Amino acid sequence: MVQVARGCQRCFDAHARCDGKPPCSRCRHLGLSCPGHNRIVKHHNESRPLQLRCRSGHSYSLSPSPSPSSSSSSSSDSHSKALIPQRSGRPSPQHELEPLTIDETLSPSLSTRVISSQQTRVFTDFILSSFPCYFKCTEKRVSVNWVAYVDTRRGSKNSCFDWAVRACTTTYTGFLQNDRRYMDGAREFYIRSLRGLAGLLSDINTAKSDEALATAICLSVFEKHNCTTPSSWLRHAKGIETLMQLRGPGAHIHGFGRSMYIVYRNFLVTAAMISGEACFLEEPEWQALNEQIVSDNAKQPDSLAYTEVAERGFREVTKIPGYVKRVRDLLVLPQKKQSKLRKPLLLSILGTRAALRGIHTEFGVSISMVRAGHGHKEDFIGPLPQYFFDGFSRHSIRGIRSGMLILNYLVILLDPKQRTEIEAENEILSDGIRSDSLPATPEPTAPLSPPSTPGKPKLLIQSLIGPDTKQPPTTDWMDRIVTTMGMDGVRVSLLG
Repeated sequence: MVQVARGCQRCFDAHARCDGKPPCSRCRHLGLSCPGHNRIVKHHNESRPLQLRCRSGHSYSLSPSPSPSSSSSSSSDSHSKALIPQRSGRPSPQHELEPLTIDETLSPSLSTRVISSQQTRVFTDFILSSFPCYFKCTEKRVSVNWVAYVDTRRGSKNSCFDWAVRACTTTYTGFLQNDRRYMDGAREFYIRSLRGLAGLLSDINTAKSDEALATAICLSVFEKHNCTTPSSWLRHAKGIETLMQLRGPGAHIHGFGRSMYIVYRNFLVTAAMISGEACFLEEPEWQALNEQIVSDNAKQPDSLAYTEVAERGFREVTKIPGYVKRVRDLLVLPQKKQSKLRKPLLLSILGTRAALRGIHTEFGVSISMVRAGHGHKEDFIGPLPQYFFDGFSRHSIRGIRSGMLILNYLVILLDPKQRTEIEAENEILSDGIRSDSLPATPEPTAPLSPPSTPGKPKLLIQSLIGPDTKQPPTTDWMDRIVTTMGMDGVRVSLLG
């Protein structure tokens, strides 16, 4: 039972005692008209102010309903439409704002959580489209993979990392929908994330955080698919290299730090090849980190032999950019200095080539052992589906062969007498690479790392990540580059 207050409206508003008999004695004494017991109730519509307050902190809005022509799209497309960016720079007029949903009216944070959940699903679709084999073959080798990390961040919606994730997933959605609006919105997300990252890098403590490195990696992947300039992603790669060295190997042993290292270390090999520099991952402390990863993987109950062999192959591949730089530097020296340094360098290259040859053979044996007892109709090989396992093993072997091919070119440059024998081996290696069922790569217009070796022969390194060779995130282009240990990101040839 609700107790109704007695007294007129004026006394009620003034919190004064009222005798309850209109006109009351207080109103008569003050010479005011007494309104009596009738209450004046005014309704204030708070939906518009609530809408403006809710959206003032977010530059996205709920997308309109899909057209009938897109009703047959996949489930990932429908989830992807959860985020449609608004143009930043001026607020939308009031008449352009959509009506509030019941979720936004009752609890604005509820709609935010729903959109964030959808963002996780779109990011998962993006990862399984762009990095299918590499992600599935490494997700159990880390305690926190990328999808899990994104999913745990549902509460933070305006960090630079979240904007970087949106840039990647919105680009992915734009290619799925063939809609340029998504591409324009993705660029805005990219710029916003870049500004936030600059703020993190201004302080040494935040610069070494997982947030800063994860943001830089996402922005680099975004640039590979969009390629503002031929070398735009290389600037991100150089920044990521600096951040990793600043953090040190110890920051990448456990947790999400290991996930970030594993996914991007192969691109660092590609960047070093294109830039004509040695890769810092060949240094002893980083090689020790790779050995630690192998040791930890071996302790897993579902570990397989081929992962350990692939890791050893990567450790040898990290040395190749350094060999290329040292050979080029050697060949511009006077003849006397060349003769003094040539033999030790040649022996080192031959040693790495012999190691890759053994790894190539061992990798083939380990793959055969894993497949033993499993027919082609089997859906799974241990914990991995057949499709991902075949793709990972095929790309890994391709990367090892490409590494051997480059080392053979270097041997020819240092010891031309071996050319005839080496060219026969290179023909076999090239056939093995060409026979791989991979789509043809467009011919790049110009190398990013022009030959600096005087005379002939010359080593030519061409980038396969650029405006003329880029592929959309709806393909497995990134997966091929990563799983080949970065070797599919470059084309190396010997001229003359």
